[in-house]
Amino acid sequence: MAFRDLIIKIGPTRPVFLLKNMFNLFPKDGIFYQLFERQSQKLSEAARLLLVVFNDPQKLAEAAVRLKQLEKEADEVGHELMENLRINFITPMEGEDIDLLRQNLDDIIDFTERAVNRMVIYNIPRPFPQAIGDYAKIIGGAADEIKDGIQEVKNVKKFHESLHHRCFRLNELENAGDEINRRALGGLMNAKNVSCDKLIEIIKLKEIYETLENAIDACENVGNMFESILIKNQ
Repeated sequence: MAFRDLIIKIGPTRPVFLLKNMFNLFPKDGIFYQLFERQSQKLSEAARLLLVVFNDPQKLAEAAVRLKQLEKEADEVGHELMENLRINFITPMEGEDIDLLRQNLDDIIDFTERAVNRMVIYNIPRPFPQAIGDYAKIIGGAADEIKDGIQEVKNVKKFHESLHHRCFRLNELENAGDEINRRALGGLMNAKNVSCDKLIEIIKLKEIYETLENAIDACENVGNMFESILIKNQ
């Protein structure tokens, strides 16, 4: 609940001390922002690992293990966010916005981990297709924008223009991701003289490409959340 809604919810006659027994009216300073920062840091590491995998395929198995751990750590941060949302009466953003931002950050890490996991399970031939590197660069650029944007939502008034630019940049990256996806899938579907083995490889790569595209879409969703927060704080 935003602070501006407090008077409406409490009302002029309801005793505040009763509510204090039910809720934490004044949470620790910045706890929600601190948790979002932790999520964004894990996202940055996940994006970096994806690029490491493309540039050095020998590190695939090691990166997959670390990504699975990152996914678990991000889930724990998400649970902590929801617990703080449950117990705190006053929040810096609308509760729905906090939950949606948490979900979208979590989705990016989940999709990135899943793509690398499939690369291991499906034993994708090396060197990996250039499309995977192209996806990795898009996700890395989006992760940088998101990490900086999380810092700026603490003070929307001060960073209004900068945050708006990040929303625009995340949309640009998503459009670039769409183009990569069209090109990558087109290359798979238009292959000539496909053997059985090649067909199986195409099916595997198609799933990986679509999973990475989902990660990029989730990055744009975070940009949409930033835009929503900007509008609510005009």
